[in-house]
Amino acid sequence: MSEESVFDVLGGLELAHRLPNSIEGIAASLTSHGIKHVAYLVLNLPTALTNDRPLMAMTYLDDWKKRYAQKNYADVDPILRAGLSGILPIDWDDIDRSNPVVRQFFGEAQELDVGARGLSIPIRGRNSEFALFTVTSDMSEHDWKAEKRAMMRELMLLSWQFHSSVIDDVLTPEHNISLSHREASCLRFKALGKSDQDVADILGISKSTVRFHIESARGRLGAANVIQAVAKALTLGLINLAVEPPSLIKR
Repeated sequence: MSEESVFDVLGGLELAHRLPNSIEGIAASLTSHGIKHVAYLVLNLPTALTNDRPLMAMTYLDDWKKRYAQKNYADVDPILRAGLSGILPIDWDDIDRSNPVVRQFFGEAQELDVGARGLSIPIRGRNSEFALFTVTSDMSEHDWKAEKRAMMRELMLLSWQFHSSVIDDVLTPEHNISLSHREASCLRFKALGKSDQDVADILGISKSTVRFHIESARGRLGAANVIQAVAKALTLGLINLAVEPPSLIKR
């Protein structure tokens, strides 16, 4: 992406509330690199923001969007499946097409001008959301491999920067709350029914220090009491009852 830097592409784009326009702007800026379409999908955002609906924007033709919905292709989409189960960029050329359903999926996509080739970048965000940023092209296999090598680093950076901007724009101040490692640890043990003294013994700190961290967490969360603080921290994904960072446990 020598002609435009990642920040040139992102500069001036209105995000989130104008998400479709943003995606169209990115697609337009990438046409000189042989990019045909750009698509962006986010799943698992906090429920209050999306009512459990995915957040998405794409430059695909309406005919393909309708076909995708009518045939429930979300249930068989091999690109989405690969993204959900992995962390590396997915080159569509590498997807196994021995299954007739997968071949039909790609055949119909190409028929409806999605693009002969594509690259999808999975993103796992700080709020436990999953996103997939995709670019497609009609380049030959040889040209695609060369362009993909040249653009890979910048496309990954672009996808992450764009996703971060969208999330910052759609999250309310409540969802931007963070806890220190120690605050989260103390709250987690309180959620598991431990007394202040139990927590102090487990973490190797004083009981008064435990109370300090719990009060600090309660203040950050705007909670009236410890029970409310625990409930809010769990809802926002700030504590995980199943996992305790081993570095905080007294040996």
